Amino acid sequence: MDIQKTPEVAARPRAKRISRLWPLVSGLVALGLTVALGALIVVRDQGMPLSIDTEWMSELVENRAPVWDSLALVMDSLGGGLIAILVLPVAIALALLLAKRPWAAGYFLAATVVTGGLVQLLKNLFGRTRPENILTNLDFGSFPSGHVANAATMAVVLALLFPRPWVWLAGAVYTVVMMMSRTYLGAHWLTDTIGALLLGIGVAVVVWAPFAARLDGEHELARRRKSRLVPALRRLHEKFIMESRLLEPAARRRFSLTAITLAGLGVVFFTVILLSVLNKNGLTVIDAPVQAWLAEGRSSALTAVMIGLAIVFGPIALPIILLIVTVTWGFLARHAWRPLLLATSMLTGVVLGQIIGRSVDRHRPPTELMLFGPDPSFSFPSGHVLGASDFVLFTAYLVFSRRRSVRGAIAGFGFAIVCIVAAAVSRVYLGYHWATDALASVSLSLLLLGCVIAFDTWRAGRVADRAVSGVGPATPERNNIPRMRPDPLRSRSE
Repeated sequence: MDIQKTPEVAARPRAKRISRLWPLVSGLVALGLTVALGALIVVRDQGMPLSIDTEWMSELVENRAPVWDSLALVMDSLGGGLIAILVLPVAIALALLLAKRPWAAGYFLAATVVTGGLVQLLKNLFGRTRPENILTNLDFGSFPSGHVANAATMAVVLALLFPRPWVWLAGAVYTVVMMMSRTYLGAHWLTDTIGALLLGIGVAVVVWAPFAARLDGEHELARRRKSRLVPALRRLHEKFIMESRLLEPAARRRFSLTAITLAGLGVVFFTVILLSVLNKNGLTVIDAPVQAWLAEGRSSALTAVMIGLAIVFGPIALPIILLIVTVTWGFLARHAWRPLLLATSMLTGVVLGQIIGRSVDRHRPPTELMLFGPDPSFSFPSGHVLGASDFVLFTAYLVFSRRRSVRGAIAGFGFAIVCIVAAAVSRVYLGYHWATDALASVSLSLLLLGCVIAFDTWRAGRVADRAVSGVGPATPERNNIPRMRPDPLRSRSE
């Protein structure tokens, strides 16, 4: 082995000094503070909560709401159980091994195991009673919080392995949100989470210190490999992933203005509808009359058509259609930018709809009105309408934004509007949604469409600068923009 390529040699002097002075690092202080806090809690009134604990818990219990319940339970699943004990540690360790950082993988696993062991030891040592009004299933012992200790350890470990400001920020936000969620659910007192925070930080630093030189050297070697790999990845990205297009400054401004307008309209419309639904007034007055009017016009033939639309825009057929479209599009166009943007935006819409639906938890129309079997899930917003709107609007933009045919764009977006109206009418006609559910879905689609246009214009649209030389039109070579391949979706007449 080349001695110049070993982590010990590649390490910076500062990391080597840390290895020699590791017994004095602040991690030991953090561990000592954890034990001291636990002892103070146990000695004082046999583990009864401190005044800061009771006041904090009272504030959270008074402000509980379905939306916060859902978010807290998501954090509960993410920070504990099989996901925290096995899935995340193994996934991160494997990723580090694939990145040729075995010391980092070993350090991450060691810190995770030590944290878990110390949490269980301290839980049994102090035996603090948990709060009342708990919203989740728990084991014995309140001090310290295992969820928060795991979160803090993972945040500090990853920040030490990848010393970037955004990694530190993301880790801090994740840990604080985990602390909030544990106290919100009534699983822990505030001081339990503070002790767990100190424990996680202490373990991460103490385990890191003896191996700081090797870890730093390994990071330096990985950085050198990356510097050689980046140009090749950039060429691959420009050839197969990215799709650049020249835009005149005026055209770029038009796209930006359109994005802002659509996003603004979507936010305003959705906010008005949401407030109407929550307060059961405003636009919700149209729900019952529209539902009754469509129910009166039911027929066997029309019902068959509406059921067909529900299947096409449903959770089985539409993902299959999306998969076929994206794969075919990427293969024919020989680039992945627009297909990936379409798929990612659709997935974002699904996640957003699920979060809003579970938070609002609006009841569907009566079961006797449903013509395609009962559905006990949430009603607001309509997943079928949201999926259909996202698919046709995003596809229309991504196709016709690259063409100069105004008539083609009008026809494409006209067809999209027809599909959206058909999807919305079918959901209300079949008795699964109120009219305001469908309108809310369309509003969300407008918001997402604005975001798609803004991101696509910022990432793929390069401004054509005619003032580079002062003479002649802009060309791809003058603006350092790769020459674009012909789009196979473009008609021969254009």
